[in-house]
Amino acid sequence: MRERIRSYTDIVSFDDDGITFSSGDRIVYSECGEDSCVAERDICAKPPYFEFYTSDRHTKVVFDRTGLLSKTVNEREFLKLQSIISEAGYKSYDLS
Repeated sequence: MRERIRSYTDIVSFDDDGITFSSGDRIVYSECGEDSCVAERDICAKPPYFEFYTSDRHTKVVFDRTGLLSKTVNEREFLKLQSIISEAGYKSYDLS
């Protein structure tokens, strides 16, 4: 199954129900699987990513900033997304 790939920089907002992208596409946590685990994550991958269990095809959110300090910024944003998911009452499975 091919996944849909989105950059973290395309995210325009978060709420307790999910994530909204600049295109208007949305990841709704409650539609990602049968329990509270909504995604897999790997901070050690190049680039780091979250892969959400969206129903039609999985949606991979990659942290792909480049340039000076990009590794630090990508890690900080990765941890921010992990925290947002957790605060909404959901989990992600760590592959790293």
